[in-house]
Amino acid sequence: MSKKPKKTPAGRKGWVKAIRMTVKWTWIPITCVAALFVGLSVGYVYIGKQSMDEVFELATWRHLFDLVFANT
Repeated sequence: MSKKPKKTPAGRKGWVKAIRMTVKWTWIPITCVAALFVGLSVGYVYIGKQSMDEVFELATWRHLFDLVFANT
């Protein structure tokens, strides 16, 4: 009996390494964007008692920006 480890094909090893590096570098930004959307939804819908459709409208956030920076 031989105790040689089985080798994976060279092409497969490169793809696995590329996928691991992609996940390694993108999981934090993806998590941050997901947390932003969850926070916007919770704050606007549950705390603000508004509809979910308005969360993703640009006019809503433009109005909020105008309210915050009106006197500057």
